[in-house]
Amino acid sequence: MTTAQSEQKAPVIVGHFSHTSCWLDEPDGWAFFVSHYDGQVKRLIVFVHGFRGGSVGTWTDFPFIDAALPENLWWYESDYLFVGYNSTKDTINGVADRITRDMARFYPVPFAPAMEICGLPARDDTTTPYEELVLVGHSLGGVILRRALCDAAQKWIADSDRQKDTWPALLDATTRLFSPASAGFRPAGWLGLLRETVLWARAIELFLRRAPAYTDLQPGSLVLTAIQRRTEEFAKRGDPDLNALRAHILWASPDYVVIDERYETDHVSQSCDNTSHISVCKPRDAEFVAPWVFVENGSVD
Repeated sequence: MTTAQSEQKAPVIVGHFSHTSCWLDEPDGWAFFVSHYDGQVKRLIVFVHGFRGGSVGTWTDFPFIDAALPENLWWYESDYLFVGYNSTKDTINGVADRITRDMARFYPVPFAPAMEICGLPARDDTTTPYEELVLVGHSLGGVILRRALCDAAQKWIADSDRQKDTWPALLDATTRLFSPASAGFRPAGWLGLLRETVLWARAIELFLRRAPAYTDLQPGSLVLTAIQRRTEEFAKRGDPDLNALRAHILWASPDYVVIDERYETDHVSQSCDNTSHISVCKPRDAEFVAPWVFVENGSVD
């Protein structure tokens, strides 16, 4: 255990079916769900919520795969890390930096403080490094992940020695984004209706504009433009080490909250009918398994 880990408070343990959740004191608001699978746990899945979302609440039933797909070993072979942040106060850059800085504590070696529950090992093998990293973002969370990946790619490109001990862990990832706000918010649907009312003009927008992320998510903002330019520039190099920058995307249909445009270098995106911006990333037992399927496969086909 590192010094930083030994100094942090003990995580708060909550029981789940196949996983146990550990709510962390540092980074504040993050939660780690450790798998009890008796075979090798092969991957870490990192979830990043969107504007006004919650670290775990945004993803609702994702931890409860037992009830819907009990025979799907892929999820049992995975630990989950839920990133929390205050979307009305934190900046895109600040949260991205936090993810980049702290990821080495969780990947590729499993997070040691979560591997012991009530004095007992969470599973037989708690030390074997993961083989895979999966990054999952919703809305603003997708923009945050894109920024973090840009920074990791720039660091790697600038590293003339390119030694494995300087390899940015984030670049091991495959990237799955639900309705990312990459092109910004759109004033349509219920948001557009509110914008036309006195209530919106005098109260809601005034409140939201205090949030740096809301301003940064306006179409054509400097932040969104720079992230897209850097991502496409790095991804077009054709370097297989930078494949994490090429996101798989699942859009809500219809989505009245964000502009549904992908980057040139992303994989061909898909949409999920009869979903909203909020519901597209929320599986519901066996009734709606598309979010689970998309995270696992990068596709809902």
